[in-house]
Amino acid sequence: MTKRLIDVDDDKLDAVRALLGTTTLKSTVDAALDEVLALDQRRRGLLAERGVDLAELADPKARQAAWR
Repeated sequence: MTKRLIDVDDDKLDAVRALLGTTTLKSTVDAALDEVLALDQRRRGLLAERGVDLAELADPKARQAAWR
């Protein structure tokens, strides 16, 4: 684990805390990162069900076409 010094938008932090039900900065960031990773897994699953080749998604046009 690495300590990092970053600027955080307080309004966004408060909104995310409310959505995730977290109280500390660390727990909010950890939960938000977990949510993004879970979202990626769901996205990959949905695309695989549709027969989309995930390797093609490096191309922006292919990414757009995948959701049509």
